[in-house]
Amino acid sequence: MKNERGQNLLKRIDLIVGGAFLYILGAFRKKRRLPTECAAIGIFAFAAIGDSILSSIIISEVRKVKKFSRVVIFASRSNARIYDLFDGFDEIVIVPLTRPLDALREIRKYDVDVLIDTSQWPRISAVLAALSRAKFTIGFSTRHQFRHYAYDVSVDHGDGLHELDNFRKLLRPLGIESTEYPRITKDIRPSGLPFAIDDKYIVFHPWASGTNFTMREWPMAHWRSLARILIEKGYAIVITGGPEDARRADQLVQLIDSQKVVSVAAKVSLTEVVGIVRQAECIICVNTGIMHLSAMLDTPMISLHGPTNPFRWGPVNKELGVIAVSRREGGMFLNLGFEYPRNPKYVMEKISVASVADVLGEVYSII
Repeated sequence: MKNERGQNLLKRIDLIVGGAFLYILGAFRKKRRLPTECAAIGIFAFAAIGDSILSSIIISEVRKVKKFSRVVIFASRSNARIYDLFDGFDEIVIVPLTRPLDALREIRKYDVDVLIDTSQWPRISAVLAALSRAKFTIGFSTRHQFRHYAYDVSVDHGDGLHELDNFRKLLRPLGIESTEYPRITKDIRPSGLPFAIDDKYIVFHPWASGTNFTMREWPMAHWRSLARILIEKGYAIVITGGPEDARRADQLVQLIDSQKVVSVAAKVSLTEVVGIVRQAECIICVNTGIMHLSAMLDTPMISLHGPTNPFRWGPVNKELGVIAVSRREGGMFLNLGFEYPRNPKYVMEKISVASVADVLGEVYSII
């Protein structure tokens, strides 16, 4: 996930080979109309967890408005676990995207009337959609990404919209004008907290993922300083994260150096994370999947944005806790998530500990 060289090589192959193949395929492929009778719908959801949370509105909308009798989710191994939180689909299929022929064989096992591809920039998903057995396909036409040629209907991806609104646009070819917001639709009831802390606690999620992930992370020294302020005010700290974050989470525990801090990184399930965040006084996180997950809960949130643009990728309905580095200061330049300059400048340190403490006090009355 965090091997930048490998990611960049795959992206280049995807752009050059995939874009050319789709252009040729689109030139010879006749566009089809939406079938009169639609019973089964497939949804390609291969992106990161945050995108998958935002695009989950498609599941509830097609069930509610079009009443498809069968909904199949095609997901990647890295994001499939997020669907433990959602109801309304009949089957989830894990697609091995790094093995395109195997991926195509798996997808072609399923005969769907409509296929919606939620991917914004990869060409591989557009290729798989075109070669699937779907009778009608919908996907994004994204500026400079050369991926829209073979869909039956392509929807303009707007770089001036929040990504939730772009996902809503994918439903328009079905006659659906969506106003849905992402929400946990399964009854999630974790058995209890997997740690022993008697005090009120605040969740830290300091870790990002994907291209240049460190450019979206707040300095460890800032987390330490904030933790010490909160501990002095009587709060405990719970640090969340995935398996790839466990080592650094342990390092942060050592850096804070208090009995009132614990790491649960790689030690709990996704549903347990939901329970942990639900019972927290606040969660403080960078722009990553858990931000969107936490936005579906009632917990107060502070989200920290450097390169990411919160107007495009910020937490839904949690705008009061957004702290961002402005464009003037060198932030907010990412659109799809990988458009870094050759030698990007680290800007996250421009978010001060004091500014986070101010929001905790003034917005949430926590300190």
